[in-house]
Amino acid sequence: MALTKEEIERYSRQILLHGLPAQERLKASRVLVIGAGGLGSATLPLLAAAGVGAIDIFDGDKVERVNLGRQTLFRESDIGSQKADASAVFLRSLNPYIEITPYTKMFTLADSGIFAAADLIVEGSDSITAKFLINDLALRFKKPAFIAALGKAQGHAMLVGAANRACYRCMFDVLNEDTIPNCATEGILSTFPAVVGSMVAHAAVEQLLFRHGFPDQFWVFEKNHCRKVQIKKRQNCNHPA
Repeated sequence: MALTKEEIERYSRQILLHGLPAQERLKASRVLVIGAGGLGSATLPLLAAAGVGAIDIFDGDKVERVNLGRQTLFRESDIGSQKADASAVFLRSLNPYIEITPYTKMFTLADSGIFAAADLIVEGSDSITAKFLINDLALRFKKPAFIAALGKAQGHAMLVGAANRACYRCMFDVLNEDTIPNCATEGILSTFPAVVGSMVAHAAVEQLLFRHGFPDQFWVFEKNHCRKVQIKKRQNCNHPA
């Protein structure tokens, strides 16, 4: 997919690093992002700025004032707007050379066709049900999917999608949605979503560029440092692969 003169200038520093064919691969890529909250606010602008050619955004929530401290996609004027729509407006202004498609709803199994059309998926919602769904669809369609989550002092991210490799259910098999702490109940430092989200965006762009494969790793972010944990496939894991 050829780049215009303006795009070549825009991405010139990346092109110096990885070459024109790599930037063209990014332009030809489609990424599905599920959740435009704290993690999505950090991930989406970086994907757009890097030149990912098409981004689909799913989020059924509206912008509230309480979001503005950490969800930097939004402004006071966005309060009451659908997060997916407001995200699309921001990203189009950030990079007019890419395609942004917002979906003002939560992602469900009925949206599997959109999932299957993506080259890569980023899941950053606050729903464990959504995370398990993305895990299972990634294995079904053999698509690379980053699943990420945040807590008040810890966050994590995992790349899933390859059969016979560790998946999200190998780490978290059965969890009760109602008992999981979240930002609304425990609080969170405004800068922390950016730490986890930017790492996911960086790893996602590298995955699109170089197809690194699926490392059995679980990235753990604990306050001021990050560590990688090697994960082995659990023999009794009930994922559908």
